[in-house]
Amino acid sequence: MAYLLYLLAAVAVPLYLISISVYRLYFHPLSGIPGPKLAAITGWYEAYFELFHKGLGGQYTFHIRELHAKYGPIVRISPREVHIDDPDFYSTIYTNKQALDKPDYLKWRFGAPSALFSTPEHHLHRMRRAAQEPFFAKQRIVNLSPVIQAKADKMCARLHQDFMNRARPVNLDNLFASYVADVTTQYSVDRDFNWLGDPEFESPFVKAIRSLKDIAHPSTQFPWLPRAVAAIPHSIVRVLQPSMSAVLDFQDAMRKLVIDAMDDLKYVQTSKSGKTVIHGILNSNMPQDELDVELLKDHAVSLLGAGVASAQWTLTIACFHVISNPEVYRRLKEELSTAIPDPNVSISLDQGLEKLPYLMACVDEAVRLACGQMTRSPRISRKPIPYSDYVLPPGTHISLDTWHMHHNPVLYPRSFSFEPERWLGDPHAPAPYHTRPLKHYMVSFGKGTRRCIGENLARAEITIALASLFRRFDWELFETTYDDVRVVRDLIAPDVSRESKGVRVLVKEADC
Repeated sequence: MAYLLYLLAAVAVPLYLISISVYRLYFHPLSGIPGPKLAAITGWYEAYFELFHKGLGGQYTFHIRELHAKYGPIVRISPREVHIDDPDFYSTIYTNKQALDKPDYLKWRFGAPSALFSTPEHHLHRMRRAAQEPFFAKQRIVNLSPVIQAKADKMCARLHQDFMNRARPVNLDNLFASYVADVTTQYSVDRDFNWLGDPEFESPFVKAIRSLKDIAHPSTQFPWLPRAVAAIPHSIVRVLQPSMSAVLDFQDAMRKLVIDAMDDLKYVQTSKSGKTVIHGILNSNMPQDELDVELLKDHAVSLLGAGVASAQWTLTIACFHVISNPEVYRRLKEELSTAIPDPNVSISLDQGLEKLPYLMACVDEAVRLACGQMTRSPRISRKPIPYSDYVLPPGTHISLDTWHMHHNPVLYPRSFSFEPERWLGDPHAPAPYHTRPLKHYMVSFGKGTRRCIGENLARAEITIALASLFRRFDWELFETTYDDVRVVRDLIAPDVSRESKGVRVLVKEADC
């Protein structure tokens, strides 16, 4: 009997694999879409590039660009997903007009399945977003800007006291992680951890963010993995997988902050209900099951993790490129010196800094190069969607991504160069896209119903920091080259070589 079962399995498994391969290649609704046959047959094609290729993983975004060069603007990149490289089609998929869901398997990418960016269902996402959105409105961030400026002033004071003219390099990755984390924790959960006070600006967020990025692709390819980790006692996970400790510590800290916020409203003062994001969610009209500690912990993880990582990286590459380019450095310094005669007296965000064209051009160019979320974020079509000679059936996973958009050679000539001038004068896009402003094709913060909720906060943090740092100090790179900002893999966010020691600079007294 056992022999017969083994024989049946030996016949049935290959037969099943052959049958599903034939179906996906020749009879599947996407069978007419060009692309590698292996990608059409199995998701292991994507998994190989994301986990193993070149010994690095995180290579599928770059490989997809090669596939477009071979097959054209639409490519089938997995059994049920197509990728489209067409700037004008971006707004069709990432839109305010259609209620499109994200694939469910993506919710476990960062081990925070209830976070806003993780929520697959459009209607649930819309409800959760509505409770947070007022805290990130433009005027709300303008009102917050004195708090952001105070953190920037503290950052500058530390640099002046401990680094200026001392031949002691400062690691910008650490510096900006501490600056953004101090702003974000203050605004999200009403806590000042004073990471800007650390001797080397080494906040725990640097390690936690690195660990979160490292688990992103394994969690995407094997969604059962983070679910299993969540079900295992943390003490056991720490022994079996020590690299997860930073992530678990981060989640524990966020859980504690949520509980503290609950206590604030329950025992201390209800006046805090509109003060921070978490307090606001707790005091909203959300259903009670949306106010669970674990769910709110996921929101806190996303607010701090995503907010810190994107702004930190953008500031780091902005400073590297400005310092590396003498003409850009000169123009920015001259504009800031004219607008801010006394370097110790700051000017307002909305009526001052945001009116400086070259500063804002530097911000835009840094945001473009930073790319925000680098990996594609598919949407599931609810109805047939035509593209070119094809009609994509309902249920198709359709994606575009920031990397391809921001390195489109027509929209952005010399796309890997830092050229703020491309943003001066509110330019239109080059032909054949010239009917729209170039900023229409700036998608670091996404577009549509899932556009990054923290865009206004991130831009304020970046603008205030750049103005403060380049007005008050002069800068020199220290043992740092382009290799320290060269993107070598996609870990959802851009990632540089593990050999890099970070972007390091020497702080000089400004020639005011």
